[in-house]
Amino acid sequence: MESLDGAGRAGLNPFIREKILQNVPSPLPEINSIKLSQVWKIAVVIILLISLNIFTLIHLQRSTGTFQNPVKSVASEYFSFIDTFNF
Repeated sequence: MESLDGAGRAGLNPFIREKILQNVPSPLPEINSIKLSQVWKIAVVIILLISLNIFTLIHLQRSTGTFQNPVKSVASEYFSFIDTFNF
C-alpha cells in the first residue's frame, strides 16, 4: 500500500515539450480599433450639435435684435416669478 510514497511527478522529455509548444498557436493581442463607420457617426452627431448651437445663436440674435447682456436677460427671465408674489 505504501508503494507510491516518495513518488514525484512524472517528468516530460524537454524535446517533446518544445514540440508541443511549437504546435500550439500563440494568442494574438486584441486590438480595439474604431471602425470607420463609427467615426462617421460620431462626426455627424458633432456636426449636428454644432449646427443646432449656431442656429439657436442666430435665432436668438434676430429675435432680440442684438445681445446687450445675456446674463442680465437670463437672470430677469429666471427671477420673473418673484414679481407675482405679494410678500
